[in-house]
Amino acid sequence: MVELTLNAPWFMLSMEVGDQGEPEHSVTQTLCIAWEYDLADILVSMEAARVTGLICMMPASASASGHWTSREIREVWLHRSAAGRHIELLDKTGQRFDCGLTPDHIAPVEIDLLWRVIPRRQR
Repeated sequence: MVELTLNAPWFMLSMEVGDQGEPEHSVTQTLCIAWEYDLADILVSMEAARVTGLICMMPASASASGHWTSREIREVWLHRSAAGRHIELLDKTGQRFDCGLTPDHIAPVEIDLLWRVIPRRQR
């Protein structure tokens, strides 16, 4: 059982652990990640092909249904400027969204793709 005390988006990152050359010897491990910046740090530190799925769990306050919902993520982007940084996500429907406070960026703004889903057939 997991109890959530925070009414904010969080993430489920699934990754392949073991020998990618021998899939029968690997397992899928899933991490629950509370903050988008922790997610970004993890994605930067690992091989993108090991990620098998990324879900953003959206709180009831961010949902039209008034219930927790999930969004399957396809890309994670980092925006940086003198005003700060923020994470932008692209879901499987092609919709871009932010999970936290977005600073009023001051030009120049650096935008980096941190992770993009790699189709299973290309892993």
